[in-house]
Amino acid sequence: MGSFSGLSRMLMAVMGSALLAVPVASASFKNLQVLPKNVSKAALIAQMNMQVVALGKDCTHCHDPKDPAAETPMKEKAREMMRMVSDIGAKYPATMNRVTCWSCHRGKNVPDKPPGQ
Repeated sequence: MGSFSGLSRMLMAVMGSALLAVPVASASFKNLQVLPKNVSKAALIAQMNMQVVALGKDCTHCHDPKDPAAETPMKEKAREMMRMVSDIGAKYPATMNRVTCWSCHRGKNVPDKPPGQ
């Protein structure tokens, strides 16, 4: 999870500095459980923005605006999904940085069901 996914790199190339324009109260992040504890502010913001685009939601979908570090059910779900993507990359190295949130969500909070389901 320390490196950017292909989608993150694409978004950064397309959106440039606008991708990093999300305000953050502090560079000292509390409660990182999946991303590395030493993740840079720019890398953390890029990862969060990638998730915002992939799910078609904004930051408040997972974060409490009054206390971004507070635990929420959606933050735990996001962590679960980040671990799943990381596990897929580890188990199938050819997919590393190719399987992202976008792979399933495609801008929707809930991915479409496969045909026949």
